[in-house]
Amino acid sequence: MLCKLRFLTKLRVPEERNVKLLIAQMHVVMGQLDVASEKLQNIIDEDPRDFRPHLCQGIVYALLDRKEDADKQFDIYRSLVPDEFPDKSFISDVILAAKMESDDRIQKEFGSEFLSKK
Repeated sequence: MLCKLRFLTKLRVPEERNVKLLIAQMHVVMGQLDVASEKLQNIIDEDPRDFRPHLCQGIVYALLDRKEDADKQFDIYRSLVPDEFPDKSFISDVILAAKMESDDRIQKEFGSEFLSKK
């Protein structure tokens, strides 16, 4: 009986982490980036070896124009993601898109400031 209980407990932990990760992602979709970042940091603190919240945190930081923080999280993600992870190349494209989105936002902000000064 105790063995079954331990097995069920082990199953619940990953499921709980998955739900927490989905909740953080929902905050991103709703535009609540600061809330999402806080929730992702809590997930990272619980298990820093899980590559998924590092990826998500990097994307959030990129959207917040925190480029150095984003790059750090993406580097951590790359160091942790297994080589055999099936979506690794797709996620590399997502990282590139997040970095480009951040750069586009900066260019738009500075471009409009520059145009208003003319």
